[in-house]
Amino acid sequence: MNRKLSIGILGTGFMGNMHAQRLMKQDDVVVTAVCGETIAMAEELKSNLKVGDAIAFGNFDEMLATSQLDALYICLPPYAHSGQEEKAAERGIHLFLEKPIAYNITQAESIVAAIEKAGVVSQVGYHMRFRKAVTAIKRISAGKPTLFEGRFWCNFGGPPWWTDNAKSHGQIFEQVIHLYDMALYLFGKVDSASGFAANLCHNTDQTYTIEDTSVGMLRFANGALGMITGSNCAIPERFISTFRAVFEHVTLDYHSTGDWRVKDESTLFVHDGKNIIEQQDFDENNDVYLDETRAFLDAIQGKASQIATARDGLDGIRLASAVLESASRNGSPIQLS
Repeated sequence: MNRKLSIGILGTGFMGNMHAQRLMKQDDVVVTAVCGETIAMAEELKSNLKVGDAIAFGNFDEMLATSQLDALYICLPPYAHSGQEEKAAERGIHLFLEKPIAYNITQAESIVAAIEKAGVVSQVGYHMRFRKAVTAIKRISAGKPTLFEGRFWCNFGGPPWWTDNAKSHGQIFEQVIHLYDMALYLFGKVDSASGFAANLCHNTDQTYTIEDTSVGMLRFANGALGMITGSNCAIPERFISTFRAVFEHVTLDYHSTGDWRVKDESTLFVHDGKNIIEQQDFDENNDVYLDETRAFLDAIQGKASQIATARDGLDGIRLASAVLESASRNGSPIQLS
């Protein structure tokens, strides 16, 4: 494809801005349409990006009807999904979907069905799949998966909708889902999930109706086990996303300080059961948001296969929903198979 891809952006918040900035660095695309909750919000994003030729919209259906888009970035909070993906897919528009791709399983299934029926390319914003150590371990024979352990710890106020369960569905959906996706990506399908969730630090705030503490326990279809914890009672101004994955012959240790000024680090230990054969250390200093955008564009142009599809996004929604359902049942296991 010689001509530049025409890209639209739906959502003018933090993620919309972030993805737009990466798109502006690509020589083979042009941002032609920006849609916000209001035209003024879309115009502000245009101004920040210095994309004067892009058209600003305050109505999604109008943007869809009047713009000739090759691809669309959908960067909406969970509660704001109302058929935009389905409408765009029906028009043959490739879709980049920020996580979570929907508010519930039914909605996510509808999105996936529309995308797969249309045959368009999809990419979910699971940026952790593009970490160096993760890319490396997917390329080697690690042996049987045995144990996954992850945590997403922060102390985040967020916009008003974020702490409202009716709009965000909680921290597991909004943040910890990155670790649940990583478990799925590395270990495969989950057979059953158990969970506990509580509001321990914000229970006097009537506007805070989501969990701030969670534990999810996983049994994978291949027999491996996993545990993932989430906290919004941890260190202010730190977003700690750490995980370890133990395979029969390889152990991946991913370490994050949660401080954007200090790059994450990771190590792969390769062994034969008795001796360490190789140790690979990685400075996780690549721009994973840029990498996931490049992967999406390459898939559209037929240069590479898709790395995180909408169906992967659905799997994450199903797993997060199972953990929350188990938590509502005092930890009773929920079957996913």
